[in-house]
Amino acid sequence: MQQLELKDPAAFASEFLRQTQLQGFGALSKRDLELLVFVLLERDGAIDRNASNHAAAAQLRVTPAKLRALRRDGYARWRQLVAEPADEALRRILGYVLTEANLRSGSRHVSERSRNDGFLAVRIEHPDDRQQFEQAILDAGGLPVYERNREVVAVRFDTLVALAERSGFLQPDTAAVVDALRALAPASQELAELLRKDVASLRWSDVRNAVNSLGAKAVAGSAENALRGLLKLVFPFLP
Repeated sequence: MQQLELKDPAAFASEFLRQTQLQGFGALSKRDLELLVFVLLERDGAIDRNASNHAAAAQLRVTPAKLRALRRDGYARWRQLVAEPADEALRRILGYVLTEANLRSGSRHVSERSRNDGFLAVRIEHPDDRQQFEQAILDAGGLPVYERNREVVAVRFDTLVALAERSGFLQPDTAAVVDALRALAPASQELAELLRKDVASLRWSDVRNAVNSLGAKAVAGSAENALRGLLKLVFPFLP
């Protein structure tokens, strides 16, 4: 079992005392104090926010069900202690959920029919991160889909592209995107048709449609290398 150690004990203690004083000494309930300590542990990094519920539960010697409740209720009660701009939060969440290992894990929980429809399955165990990701999908005009596991969210590839555009992650530099597609995308009718056109006269909508189509095919065909390249094109900050 991994030993629980604070990375910045002084900051942890200072914030804990500040919050208990702000509320009035003795005013916080046992549950409020429990949630406060938990959120401060994740803020400190003693508990990795990206750690699985099982791994984090083992650190605290509680059940995964209790750990999920701590994460859900803790961030609802003490969100102001871990506030971050929406785009930064989304960048952090995507940087984790779109890793090769996580995508491979999520793919086991989505049906073949969903994959054929261009749905990419991502696994997000942290309830607060999952809620933020779901809202980002809705804001981009998409709809999160659940199948066998509520911790796995299925999202269409074209919704990810719309999300990237809306959040400013994807800059519509038509020529640059076409060059990237030429280098990484597999041979396809969509790409061939795109490359036959004069790049100077291409509209962004043409390029977006090609990216969406290629992404959907990569998802359906489980073409990991092509999918990874397309995701990095849509979200340039991915490692």
